Amino acid sequence: MPKIFNTSWLAVLLATLAFFMVGWIWYGPLFSDAWMAAEGITQEIANARLEEMGVVKWLLAALSVTLGQAIGVLMVINLAGAKRLPACLKVTFWLLVTIAIPLMAYACIYGGYPLTGFMIDAGHLAVGYLAMAAIYAAFRGKNKVEIGEA
Repeated sequence: MPKIFNTSWLAVLLATLAFFMVGWIWYGPLFSDAWMAAEGITQEIANARLEEMGVVKWLLAALSVTLGQAIGVLMVINLAGAKRLPACLKVTFWLLVTIAIPLMAYACIYGGYPLTGFMIDAGHLAVGYLAMAAIYAAFRGKNKVEIGEA
């Protein structure tokens, strides 16, 4: 099977779907009410936005954004040389706390986005990115070198 960043495309597709499903659960059954309150919208407004955009267009856009993040996480894992689960999780953790989550904080600091919404969004990224890292570790080989090993 063709590879990207020394990893099977199947892993990228599985990571994309896993991250998408984490988001579906996160912004659905787990935190939909709190997140919509933070966004200042109701279920009716959310439904109207979805209807206006169209389900197919929304799904393609959402999967494209998720795929882009999945490829980005894999690229960083590959550049770091991480292959086993602990190393992939470590690299991804530092990606989250030094780049992804601080970038989201701008909306809170300068745009007035509520802290509750920020925390929900940051939790989604953390769980989703770490799930992707675990999937990548499963595909990157058992006999590979971990970070810090010669």
